[in-house]
Amino acid sequence: MGKNIPKVSTTFQFCDGGSCRKAKSEIAVREARAYLRNQGLWDNTHTIKTRCNGRCEDAPTWIVQPDNFWYKEVTPEKAISIVKSHTQDNKPVEEYLLYKDGWTSLLTNKEKAAVRPTFKHKTDIEHGEVLIARAFASDQHLYPLFQVLFKEPRPIAVQQNDTIVEIKTAHTVDYTDEYMVHVDGNEINLSLTIASIPKDISDEIANRKVSVAEVIWLKNSATFTKALRLKNKKGEHLATLWIKEEDTHTWEHILNIYLSMDSKHIRIEEHELQ
Repeated sequence: MGKNIPKVSTTFQFCDGGSCRKAKSEIAVREARAYLRNQGLWDNTHTIKTRCNGRCEDAPTWIVQPDNFWYKEVTPEKAISIVKSHTQDNKPVEEYLLYKDGWTSLLTNKEKAAVRPTFKHKTDIEHGEVLIARAFASDQHLYPLFQVLFKEPRPIAVQQNDTIVEIKTAHTVDYTDEYMVHVDGNEINLSLTIASIPKDISDEIANRKVSVAEVIWLKNSATFTKALRLKNKKGEHLATLWIKEEDTHTWEHILNIYLSMDSKHIRIEEHELQ
């Protein structure tokens, strides 16, 4: 509270995401903050706990500014060394670095391959022989996708239960609730849980949680040939968003943005569709 930002010369950003907490990141944070306080450095430094910074495999991780120094596997002992080096010598501890500006690669032996959704041939209970790609179910992916699909009219249809409704007008996409996104308009009212939820959440919210997202490509369909199917962790159907064959604009957005896939080289079981 009341941090005088113009006086701050060094900022320590401590990842406080799930993987870092499991790796006991809090212990290193406590030691770093205690050191800064005892050395009279509290007023000209800033310490911030962040959410996940995307390097879970190197947990616990820190970022030190200025100059964008990333640290990996920060133990309490490393924490003190890092803080001392930046505050006393104004330089990083090179041996603990994960990355610094100018490097072309990360210094890690724990690199994980990026998730690359791929279409696979499946026999689906509902649709028969199809191509299915397991997609992303987090709010970071679904909320922006819903904005694209609903805020301006697109020739899509929404299936809830056994009812399929074509979307002909713009709908609001409201994600101000802590857990749920609400899509409302003349044609549909759709509420889905897309944020991470605690274990003690109500059944109403938990049962609406999107845990499985699948992009489906049907071979035999006259009108709607692609779809995004959403299920909860029990495998219960929540909603399916249908895309018409002629709606290439929406399909290309699904491929290029949502699935991070080149629409001209679609990944299909290690083979590309030209």
